[in-house]
Amino acid sequence: MRGVLCFGLCLVWLFFAGAVNAATEAIRPEFRVPSPLVQGGFYVGKAPAGSEVIFKGKKLRLTPAGYFPFGLNWKEGSTVTFTVIPPDGERREYRFPVQEHKYDVSVIDGLPPKMVTPPPEVRQRIANDAARVREARSVLSDLTDFGRKMIWPVKGRVSGHFGNHRILNGTPKSPHTGMDIAAPKGTPVVAPLGGIVIMVADLYYTGNTVIIDHGYGVSTVYCHLDSVAVRERQKIGQGDPLGTVGMTGRATGPHLHWGMNWEGERLNPELSLPAS
Repeated sequence: MRGVLCFGLCLVWLFFAGAVNAATEAIRPEFRVPSPLVQGGFYVGKAPAGSEVIFKGKKLRLTPAGYFPFGLNWKEGSTVTFTVIPPDGERREYRFPVQEHKYDVSVIDGLPPKMVTPPPEVRQRIANDAARVREARSVLSDLTDFGRKMIWPVKGRVSGHFGNHRILNGTPKSPHTGMDIAAPKGTPVVAPLGGIVIMVADLYYTGNTVIIDHGYGVSTVYCHLDSVAVRERQKIGQGDPLGTVGMTGRATGPHLHWGMNWEGERLNPELSLPAS
């Protein structure tokens, strides 16, 4: 009789313990990232507040609510892994598939030779320009504008896609680091996200250039502007004017070159846009 009673109590205990574990799993906040993930894409993930999230060996910065931006290399592998240590201290790993992005070849002729192979007298200027851009992109503010849905900075024909292999005047160059939107000179350009203007400069390659910080290492850049309507350290909102489309710097026609960065990773802003 005691054996029967013990057996029954054991079953009750096992059932109760299983129910508690199931309930705990059901109410535990999930780790989430958008789907699908695509090479070169920009995304915002969510972890339980107070978690530690490690991606590619680096601890990510999370907002107090647990949101974090991240980006994928333009040649990212077939899967990515996140290591998450939530407040309860139980280390977990999450793996997600990454879709391959097909890149085209862009052939651009008619550029001034000095813009394809710069003369020695401007090489120091180019190096100084690059250093200034790197410094601007190193900003790690607590702004959370990165979490909003983007809008188009200007409507027009997409004349150049991120990651395209470029051949300039017959010379192969590095892949395109942003998207080009062709529009008439003087067309207004607006901010796709709010943030703070961290650079306004006239650069050798990109002409009149504006960089905006959106927080947590996320920034965007606007190049070849004809006119600029903002100043450095200015706080702007989504949709605020930045300037107008032009063809300053290395350009064969009026267009906006729009780039996006998450810390040191160049990203494809086109993947974050709503359909035109």
